[in-house]
Amino acid sequence: MFDVLFKVVIFGDAGFGKTTLRKRYITNVFISDSSKTIGVDFETKVLEMDGLVIKLLIWDFAGEEKSGSCIAIRNVANTTN
Repeated sequence: MFDVLFKVVIFGDAGFGKTTLRKRYITNVFISDSSKTIGVDFETKVLEMDGLVIKLLIWDFAGEEKSGSCIAIRNVANTTN
């Protein structure tokens, strides 16, 4: 159970370090040799702050142009819900 839900989307150019940033935040371990993200990767993290339980849904989108269609599909899905 959680009090607050945040959806966090990480996107940018290929090789910029989006996956490394996400993994560092989730595990608190720096991994310098992560593999390329294909499409999208997803993780959750639950934390407590000021007495509230906060759940983060973290979406890590690939940095290639061909993956841009994944973002468009996700946005369309959100508008119909």
